[in-house]
Amino acid sequence: MFADVVLSEYSRNIDRILTYIVPDGINDIKIGTKVLVPVNRSTVEGYVINLSEKTDVPIDKVKPIADVVDDIVLFDDKLLDLAFWMKDYYKCNISESLQCIIPSGTKSGIKKVKTVKLNNSFVDDCKVTQRQLEIINYLKKNDLVALSDLVKDLNVSYSTVNGLVKKRILSVDYEEINRFKATDCNRTKKHIPTKEQEQVINEIKKIIGKSIFEKYLLFGVTGSGKTEVYLQLIEKCIELGKEAIVLVPEISLTPQTIERFVSRFGNLVAVLHSGLSDGERFDEWRKIVNGDVKIVVGVRNAVFAPFSNLGLIIIDEEHENTYKQSDFKPKYNVKEVAEKRCEIEKAVLLLGSATPQVETYYKALNNEYKLLRLKNRIGISLPEVEIVNMSHELADGNNSIFSRKLYYEIKKNLIKGEQTILFLNRRGFSSFVVCRDCGYVPECPNCDISLTYHADDGKLKCHYCGYNIDTVRTCPKCGSKRIRYLGIGTERVEKEVKRLFPKSRVLRMDIDTTKTKGAHEKIFNEFRSGNADILIGTQMISKGFDIPNVTLVGVILADITLNIPDFRSGERTFQLLTQVAGRAGRGEKPGRVIIQTYEDDNYSIIAAKNQDYEAFFNEEIHYRETYMYPPFTHLLNILISGPDKNNVISSAALVHNLIIKTINKNEIKSYNKVLGPSSAPIERIKNNYRWQIIVKSVERSVLEDICDALNSHNFMKGIKLSYDLDPLNLI
Repeated sequence: MFADVVLSEYSRNIDRILTYIVPDGINDIKIGTKVLVPVNRSTVEGYVINLSEKTDVPIDKVKPIADVVDDIVLFDDKLLDLAFWMKDYYKCNISESLQCIIPSGTKSGIKKVKTVKLNNSFVDDCKVTQRQLEIINYLKKNDLVALSDLVKDLNVSYSTVNGLVKKRILSVDYEEINRFKATDCNRTKKHIPTKEQEQVINEIKKIIGKSIFEKYLLFGVTGSGKTEVYLQLIEKCIELGKEAIVLVPEISLTPQTIERFVSRFGNLVAVLHSGLSDGERFDEWRKIVNGDVKIVVGVRNAVFAPFSNLGLIIIDEEHENTYKQSDFKPKYNVKEVAEKRCEIEKAVLLLGSATPQVETYYKALNNEYKLLRLKNRIGISLPEVEIVNMSHELADGNNSIFSRKLYYEIKKNLIKGEQTILFLNRRGFSSFVVCRDCGYVPECPNCDISLTYHADDGKLKCHYCGYNIDTVRTCPKCGSKRIRYLGIGTERVEKEVKRLFPKSRVLRMDIDTTKTKGAHEKIFNEFRSGNADILIGTQMISKGFDIPNVTLVGVILADITLNIPDFRSGERTFQLLTQVAGRAGRGEKPGRVIIQTYEDDNYSIIAAKNQDYEAFFNEEIHYRETYMYPPFTHLLNILISGPDKNNVISSAALVHNLIIKTINKNEIKSYNKVLGPSSAPIERIKNNYRWQIIVKSVERSVLEDICDALNSHNFMKGIKLSYDLDPLNLI
């Protein structure tokens, strides 16, 4: 027998499928098995992707497989088909796409612990010591327990336990344990759906039962009950013997999402996200493979959960940028991958959002998705939203980061015992530090960006490379002590809140406060349980927080996302403002939202105030069509980087010539436009200079041809080239 193997080392130089003989001594080999194979003079790991009785490779050129690493089957035929599709669609190596599918943590293996229990032959009249009797009574109540837990709970010695083992009163064994422990929560029953919900549920239920591929966009305002729709559709999946995947955009949403699903479905739920250890992820993956669970809740990579009878994939908050993998290859969009997987497995794809991505809504209007709507909040009205122009505040002598209106509303909430969320999409204390005498601004020596001041530890930090120094008290350029901190971040908001409202209980949720494991869940639970009056945070708090006592949301500065040099900045601003406004008034008490801005006439901000997606979309789609941005074109973002600026610039010119040559060779004469080469918005990061070229084309195939041309070209030493097809971020 012959095996086709993909090497796990992903380099374009070895991106090919190699054929090996399966030796007689190896009988347990399957597609998806990890093996050791000889390559040149070394032995490397690879994955079996095909088994056959014949090969076209000359037999004298075929080497034998060295060994099988373990008996774990890492992927099936359907996931393998998905990996090959990703290879072609995102222009990556097959080994790179397989790495997305293969579970991390396989090296952790199965964890077993020593357990003890009473033997069946045990009789009450046997002679034991008082301490041993305590152990016996404990085990009568608890049956099988971990030995370490027994010793800890009863404060007994191991020798006391061993005495009972020698008397054959207890037996010791090793039991497999799951390293991830989901939060215990009370079971809940399904709600009676509203008429709107019932229409949506019935529409999709019909398709789930037919085992055909279909895709939907559920466009529902905040608080309209999208999660209950998800729960009832999953219940239908389970009734039909099928499985479901639920994706959320980031880890901060998983605690409350897991709780909603575990409270309804108990131990049928597995969890997959990067906050788990390798061992925990492996244990959850095995539960899925073994058929112990029917539902997976997780972030982006959970789309590859190894279900064998998939019926439904739900992508909640589908508009979020985090659904795009932009850090390393393959730079995939989870919505596209989920769509392809549902097509392969004849399953249903459901995208949900209160603020759909412009491209998604455009496709729905053009019948590429079936559009379903939830127009009304359940039992509550949308919050009252007010815009405050901060230029007028300054003109009236108010230099505070809080407008007089927001200050008054926070104070009123504290008196009434109601909770407040304050949103600012920038962490740190101040955006930068400046000398008031000579204008000196401390900058990162490795990146072309100013350092951000963090008051918590008195450091100036670079948010790109991690470089940090003690804060500047005296200007190193002119010796002045007139140092000023400009701009605001979540730390400064926290300090101001504590100064203005010293009796308030304040929490902050941003990257700096959620570095440790379980930090998201801890902060969320503290706030939900009423142990804090005010929660300050970045975009982590803009969605998923369903807390009835939150009646006020304050947006400290809406302009931060609006002024980012990216064609999506207006859309991103509208989405964030609408989502964070939706956190207010989710209980019986009415909600209020204060949006502070210097651009109160901007269409994104006005549409967010009015909670009017249609008005925003109509304005935004006009700009997109005028300037030929998605959904009217596809984009290719190419980044050329290296330590030598001149080499980067000359390589960027070479890339530009390759692009023009490829476009001219292509028979498709549709709209194509090349922007650049030019320096990236941040030209230098980690001592690497960065130049950028953006290509727009109506035909994605033109951009794919450009990627192929770039992949086949060898650039000078030290030059790195990366590209992103259909990027969600151009910075």
